[in-house]
Amino acid sequence: MGIFLIIIGTILTLICGGLYASTHLAIKNQENWDDFYRQLEEKNLPVPEETVYQMVCKMNFWFCLGTIIGIMALLGGILIQVFSK
Repeated sequence: MGIFLIIIGTILTLICGGLYASTHLAIKNQENWDDFYRQLEEKNLPVPEETVYQMVCKMNFWFCLGTIIGIMALLGGILIQVFSK
């Protein structure tokens, strides 16, 4: 059980942590957001900027939550392995 939690926690932390960092950097300041939205405009997406901003903020929240859950699973797996020996 401990090994399973360590593996799942590591995977969640790496994936969600990287995605959280990228969404956080995109919405952190106006210059980053302008660069991010300019890249979307180059692809000719018919979505208003406010909708994209709200979606990225929601993604940021869920990836942060996934990172926290991953860290907790990783630490729980480590604790189980330490105390079961």
